[in-house]
Amino acid sequence: MTDTIGTPRTQVVMDYDDLTRVMEEMADKIADKVKGIAQTPSDGQEQDRLLSAKEVRAIIGVTDKTLHVWNKTGFLPRLRIGGVVRYRREDVERAAQVKGK
Repeated sequence: MTDTIGTPRTQVVMDYDDLTRVMEEMADKIADKVKGIAQTPSDGQEQDRLLSAKEVRAIIGVTDKTLHVWNKTGFLPRLRIGGVVRYRREDVERAAQVKGK
């Protein structure tokens, strides 16, 4: 069996219990990854913390429009986590040094 562009496809047949188990395993893996990204850091992890746009504006002293332009140009990339925008602390510190703050 192939799709419309000629790539081979595989069909998998599972019963309901197997499908449920696989979906639960995938959901657990995704939840673990999201927890690892969004969890509040302990004191030793403060430098790895993700920052909100409000925090970045306070640290660097720029507008939302500037943050948007910096993201588009790759100067200060942002992360989208469940529709929420966050910035890596190390990227913000680098941008602040370049800006002279």
